[in-house]
Amino acid sequence: MSKIEIANKANIVILGAGSIGCYLGGCLLSIGANVTLIGRARLKDQIANGGLTLTDWRGRNTKLKPADVNFTESAEVMARADYILVCVKSGDTQEAASLIAQYENSDPLKDNPVVISFQNGIRNGRVLSECLPNYTVMKGMVPFNVLGQGDGHFHCGTEGDLCIEDKSGQAKDLVGLLEMANLPVKVFKDLSSVQWGKLLMNLNNAVNALSGRPLLEQLNDSAYRKVMAVVLKEALATMKAAGIEPAKTGKVIPKLMPYIMSLPNFLFEKVAAATLKIDPQARSSMYEDLALNRKTEVDYLNGEIVALGEAHHVSTPANTAILKLIKAAESANDGSPMLSAAALQHAIAVN
Repeated sequence: MSKIEIANKANIVILGAGSIGCYLGGCLLSIGANVTLIGRARLKDQIANGGLTLTDWRGRNTKLKPADVNFTESAEVMARADYILVCVKSGDTQEAASLIAQYENSDPLKDNPVVISFQNGIRNGRVLSECLPNYTVMKGMVPFNVLGQGDGHFHCGTEGDLCIEDKSGQAKDLVGLLEMANLPVKVFKDLSSVQWGKLLMNLNNAVNALSGRPLLEQLNDSAYRKVMAVVLKEALATMKAAGIEPAKTGKVIPKLMPYIMSLPNFLFEKVAAATLKIDPQARSSMYEDLALNRKTEVDYLNGEIVALGEAHHVSTPANTAILKLIKAAESANDGSPMLSAAALQHAIAVN
């Protein structure tokens, strides 16, 4: 089957076309895939005025004209979908599932679309499965960071391969398209440990958002890394108590992450250079949420560790403090509080 035939075979809908959704959808559109983006009026207007621009840390520079991007606020296109990629924020997952269910196929001879959760956190696949019992629901994981630059421009600032839990091979066509779009995919039979590994990585989202600094600048500061080391130690202790073994999602073994964060700068820079590519533009999605005065996903990241600790009688004061700081920043509606490392260390009682 030719590249064009593969691209035209699957009807793909991105539900929740924000930074990740626009980036994934745009990469697929760039190879001629049949993709419709469902998102908010703000991004629809940006793309209608100037098209969609996709860049990344490796040098990708793709520009799509407005006429080449099918972006809508209507969910009706899901009635014709083969794949629905859910990219909404974790707090909106149940609402997204209810929306998908409105277009459930009533013909018993026709399959409903495959639904894949490309979201942060570990609950979303379960929520979608419970709400959509007549659909094939798959867990997915996006390892890289994408930040909206404005005017329909989305920049991927870190490396990593997409992951999909596909027990039946039903995502084969989609995986082929993603590979063609230069978005490598790893396929698993069970993604749970990978999601817990990604959750560990995502605990830095809140620290980055609170610092107000680009990721590379924040991580190159040993004082901010000291905060992260404490946050990670708590998370690993909590997971151990719960019998959870997080998988390696990049090049670093999870249990070594706190020790790497505690390295002096000259050693950390060598380790970081060999394990994770981050460009100077990269920031966490949580920083973007605070900058746009949106509710963050902290309940599904640091909050998940706090809840797990409560369930297994493990103290999580650092993650609890980070959770409260993000909640306070959300309530302030004033962007990132731009806290110094010393202020964060004080907040989590680092000595």
